[in-house]
Amino acid sequence: MLAMAGLAIWSVVPAAAQTMPASPTVAPPGAATELDPAKLAISRQIIAVVLPPDQREKMLETVLDSMMRNMLSGALQGTGQGDEVRNNPKVRSVFERFMDRERALQMADLREAMPDLVEAYARAYARNFSLDDLKVIKAFVDTPAGARYVQRGAALMSDPDVGVWQRKVAAKEAAREDGELARLKTELEAARTGQPNGT
Repeated sequence: MLAMAGLAIWSVVPAAAQTMPASPTVAPPGAATELDPAKLAISRQIIAVVLPPDQREKMLETVLDSMMRNMLSGALQGTGQGDEVRNNPKVRSVFERFMDRERALQMADLREAMPDLVEAYARAYARNFSLDDLKVIKAFVDTPAGARYVQRGAALMSDPDVGVWQRKVAAKEAAREDGELARLKTELEAARTGQPNGT
């Protein structure tokens, strides 16, 4: 569940932050490092604009709804079950209940994980940008255009072109899933029994 939740939050973080180059002086991921308090403070201010506290839940609901709808549509297409869901009311009802349960569970995951994830993003900014960079970023997000740029990530997930891409990816993954799982099962069994194809 948290994998989808993490994707939902990641999708509303500006692209610049998602492609941050690792500094050669930065400790390996997971290492305990002391961060500059000034950098951390301004990073938290930036995140507060990117994900305004009073709008976070709504933004993430928008992203999650779009992602789930597009991915399920693509998965049904890839497995050939789309027609059955559209044409059989009972089957459609089962899928609708499934989607409702998944949405509720994933939103609960998001709410629980939100404080830690927001703080993690703030620390990532502080770790990967200089104080001067952070001041420039903060000045930009404080402008009307800057705020719109960083806050429109959720809405962009509902863009028709993004939806088409998501459905294509989900369909491709669903079409090969059975074969890949069967191969994994075969190779695991071979590995456990010492057969050659278990390597």
